[in-house]
Amino acid sequence: MSQTITEFLEARIDEDEQRASSGWARLGDSRWDTTEYGQDILTPSAVLAECAAKRAIIALHDLSLDPCDEFDASFKSVPCETLLTIAAVYKDHPDYRQEWAV
Repeated sequence: MSQTITEFLEARIDEDEQRASSGWARLGDSRWDTTEYGQDILTPSAVLAECAAKRAIIALHDLSLDPCDEFDASFKSVPCETLLTIAAVYKDHPDYRQEWAV
């Protein structure tokens, strides 16, 4: 069974939190500190804050009356633009589904 977009996002956020908790950082964001080698790195506290924000957004979409809930022609629920946009950050992950591309 394939993951829902929510399950996919929660798994990626879990991975980000684990890496941040071990001191891992990402390159390429304006919130980064500059290293002695001139490379920018996102601080673990910034990654954890980003993870918390993503979790809060996902939680808003888990409500029974999700205002973003949409359905396709067969009345199957489809992810809203908000979750699709968050998932786009992880588009290079092997579990990312191309149908989520925005």
